[in-house]
Amino acid sequence: MRQLQLDIEPQLDARISDFSGPGWGHVVDAVRQLHAGLMNRFYIYGGAGSGKSHLLSAICDSYLEIGKSAIKVSLLELLDAPIEAITSLERYDLVALDDIEAISGVPHWQKAVFHLINYNNEVGGQLVFSSRVAPIELRLELPDLQSRLTQAVSVKLPNGSLFADRQALILSTMSRRGLQFDPQILDYLLLHGPHQASLLLKTIAQLEKLLKGEKTKLSNATLRQIYALIDEYRQ
Repeated sequence: MRQLQLDIEPQLDARISDFSGPGWGHVVDAVRQLHAGLMNRFYIYGGAGSGKSHLLSAICDSYLEIGKSAIKVSLLELLDAPIEAITSLERYDLVALDDIEAISGVPHWQKAVFHLINYNNEVGGQLVFSSRVAPIELRLELPDLQSRLTQAVSVKLPNGSLFADRQALILSTMSRRGLQFDPQILDYLLLHGPHQASLLLKTIAQLEKLLKGEKTKLSNATLRQIYALIDEYRQ
């Protein structure tokens, strides 16, 4: 059955601690309120690459760490599945629905998400949504769902323009993975690398593969190769 595929949604490598820069303070505070049970619906939004999917994965991971069940599902990838598939989400303590704007123009999926919200309220579950736009900017044909989403606590993710945000994200991720980059590489990544959180994380993953734990002094040719890789991720 298609619904079984929901259980194997790949999780991105991210932790709440990665988002420790000053620009992320209001976001992390909201996640703490979510953990404390002070909200049952949480809505995050931001531009492409701002880290929405990574943050959803990090939230799910933080729930799993305390023994609760959580799952992240991309609605964009779910559109071709029968709407009955969404019933398999009802057993989770927390459900993170990525790409909520994908159901604009798809009334039957809007009704399915609306019913999931109602069921969640009844059993005391929690829902997290992500989108590129604020709740009020969603173009949904189902007014009741639009209303539910605009009532959720919503926060806008930072765009990565703050140096301190990028530095915190890079250093936390490197520490967690046990990575050590040459200071020249780290400086170049911070000053000339991508600003968006998701692209920064992808760049780090590519550098990890390229360097393969290499700690010896790098040649100028290798450095140029690394700088070129970083430049590819800068938009």
